[in-house]
Amino acid sequence: MKKLITFSLAFFSMLNSFSQTHYCAEHKAQRFNKQAAINASVKKTAQSAIAPAENKYDLKFYHLNINIERNSLYVSGNVKSIAKVVTASLDSFAFVLHQNHTIDSVYVNGAKRNFVRRDSLVLATAGTPIAQNQLFDAIVYYRGTCTTAGGSAIGNGYNMGTSGAWGNQVTWSLSESLCAYHWFPCKQDLRDKIDSSWVYATTDSANMVGSNGLLKNIVTIGNKKRYEWQSKYPIDYYLISVATAKYKPYVLYAKPQYLANDSIYIQNFIYDNAINNTAWATQKTALNKIVPTMNFMCKIFGMYPFYKEKYGHCMAPFGGGMEHQTMTSLGFFDFELDAHELGHQWWGDHVTCAAWKDIFINEGWASYSEYLCHQYMTGTGTTAAQKMQDVHTNVMSQPGGSCYFTNADTMNANVIFSSRLTYDKGSAVVHSLRYAINNDSVFFPAIRAFQNTYANSTASVIDFKNFMEAQSGLNFTQFFNQWYYGQGYPTFSATWNHVGNVFYLKATQTTSFPSSVPLFITDVDYRISRTAKPDTIVRLFHGQSIENYTLALTGTVTSIGVDPNNWILNKVGTIVKDVTTGGVELANTEASVFVGPNPTSDVLNIYMYNNDKASVEIFDITGKSVLTQSFDTHVEFDISKYANGVYTVSIKNKSGDVIKTTKVVKN
Repeated sequence: MKKLITFSLAFFSMLNSFSQTHYCAEHKAQRFNKQAAINASVKKTAQSAIAPAENKYDLKFYHLNINIERNSLYVSGNVKSIAKVVTASLDSFAFVLHQNHTIDSVYVNGAKRNFVRRDSLVLATAGTPIAQNQLFDAIVYYRGTCTTAGGSAIGNGYNMGTSGAWGNQVTWSLSESLCAYHWFPCKQDLRDKIDSSWVYATTDSANMVGSNGLLKNIVTIGNKKRYEWQSKYPIDYYLISVATAKYKPYVLYAKPQYLANDSIYIQNFIYDNAINNTAWATQKTALNKIVPTMNFMCKIFGMYPFYKEKYGHCMAPFGGGMEHQTMTSLGFFDFELDAHELGHQWWGDHVTCAAWKDIFINEGWASYSEYLCHQYMTGTGTTAAQKMQDVHTNVMSQPGGSCYFTNADTMNANVIFSSRLTYDKGSAVVHSLRYAINNDSVFFPAIRAFQNTYANSTASVIDFKNFMEAQSGLNFTQFFNQWYYGQGYPTFSATWNHVGNVFYLKATQTTSFPSSVPLFITDVDYRISRTAKPDTIVRLFHGQSIENYTLALTGTVTSIGVDPNNWILNKVGTIVKDVTTGGVELANTEASVFVGPNPTSDVLNIYMYNNDKASVEIFDITGKSVLTQSFDTHVEFDISKYANGVYTVSIKNKSGDVIKTTKVVKN
C-alpha cells in the first residue's frame, strides 16, 4: 500500500474528485478505526472459538465463482476450498464471512452440512471426521450486500465508487488487513498461503473484471460475461482481488535481463473513456515507466516472482494503490506510486509478513524501493537525496516512535498504517542497514537470497535480521535494538580545528528519546571540505556521547558536514571551528599525538609531534591488553592479524601520565 502523491491542485482536481488525503497510510487509519471495535471483537471471538478449528487445515486452493457489478455492493455465488487436514482429525470446517451475507448452504466433501454461525464466525460439520493428511473440499454458497462500515486499509473490504475525472463507476476489493471476509468466505491467516487460486466473476457484458493470474477465458452467458482468472502461484488471503468497471486494456511488455528470449506481460485495465481523454497522455507517460522499473527491480531483487503469469493494474477511484498479487489496484499512475506497488510484488506478495506486527517486511521495503528507483533510474542523485531527506524529516517531526509493535497493537490503525513510522522509518531503517553492511556487493545479493529462501512464504522481522547476519557476517542485535525497536534519533554537534597537517574533531551526541535509546552506537560519515582540494568523506565510529578524533590531513579545512548522504536518521546541531577546544589548547597535550588512520584494516600509526618519548597500550573490547610498546616520536603497528572490532588506544608520556585515550575501529 502506498501513500497518496500530492499533485498540483488543478491537475489533482481534474484527476479525482475524492477528498485530498496526503497519505494513503493516514487514510487507512481513519477508515480502519471506524470498525476497530468490531474487528477487535471478531478477532477475540475467533481466537477463542474458531481459530483452533481453522488451524486444523492447510489451504491448498480457492475457487471464487461470484456475481458482481460495477454499480452495486451486492455479491453472490460460491467459494470452493480444497484443504489438507494437519491435526489428528477434522470434524468441522471453520471460516469467516461478514454477517451482512446470507449463507444459503455449505457442502463438505460433496454433502450438504449443518452449520452454526455467530456473527461472522461459521463452523460447518464435516460429517465423518476427516483423518490427518487427507484432502477435503468445502463449498460455501452465499449472497449479500457488502458492508460499508469501513475497517480495511482504505475504505471497506469491497467498495463502490465513481471516478471524479472520468465518471466511471467501479467496484473493487481491498481486503488488507483483516477484511477479505467482507466479500467472500475465507480463512484470514497470513501463515496459510493458498497454493493456487481461481477467481471467476460474472458481470454485465459492458464491464470487464480484473483479478489475479491469467485471464484464461471469457464466457458469454446471456447479456453477461464470466471472466475466468487463474493463478498457480501461492497467495495470501488479503491479496486475492477483483475490480469491475467499463475498462479497456492497455498492454505493455518488460524484458528484464533474465528473460533474453521472453518478456513479462503487463496487462492494465484503464477506464474506457479515460484512454481518449486529454489527461490520459500524462497518465500514459507515467504508466509506461513501469517497463524500465520492472527491468530494474528484477535486477536488484531477483526475477519478478510471477513472470509466468503477468503484472498489471486496475484503476479504481481511491487515494493510492494496493499491491494485489499480479494486478495492483490504484487510483492513478505516478512514478513513485507505481514503483512502491511493484516493489510489493517481492516484499509483501512473494514474501509476506509473518504477522501484521512484521509489516516492516512489506511496507519498509516497498517504501525503500521508491528510493532505489530514484537512485538508479532517474539519473540524478539530487532526486534520491531529496527523497531520503524528506523521509528523515517526516520521521524526525516527532521525538519518538518505533517500527516495532505487538500483536495487540495490530488492531490500532494509527500504528500499523503510520506513514511516519511503518513507511518512512521502515525505509530509513533499510537504508541504514545498507550503510552498516557498507558493501553493496554483499547487501544486494543478500536480499536476493532472502527472497529465494522465503519464496512463496512468510517471514518475520527476526527472520530477516538473522538472515542478514548470516549473509553479512555481522551482528545486528545492537542495530535493531536502536533503530527498529528503539525510539528517537541522535543529534550530532561538533567542534573542529586544523593545525599543520592534523585535523581535530570533537563530536557530541544527544538523543531525542533517551529513555529508549540513550546513545546510538553507530558509524557516521563526515564530509571535510578543503581549499583547492576535493571534499573528503571519512567514516568515524561513535561509541560514546563525546568522541575525539585526529586525522592526518593536508590542505586547509574550510568546513565539515555530518552524514552528508543521509545514511542514518539524525539531526545536526552546532558545528563550529574552535581553536581553544579543537586544536591549540589540545595541541599541548592530547593533540600533540596523532593516532590513525581510523578506521583502519591493516596499519596503525602513532606520532608524537613534540618528538618526545612515550608508550602505547592497546586494549580489545573486553578490556584485555593486546599490545604494549614504548616508542620515540613514531611507531607503526601491523594490526591486520587482529579481529575486527573496536580497540582502545592509551598513550602515556615519559613520566607515565596518560596524555591521550582514543578508540580505533579495525575493519
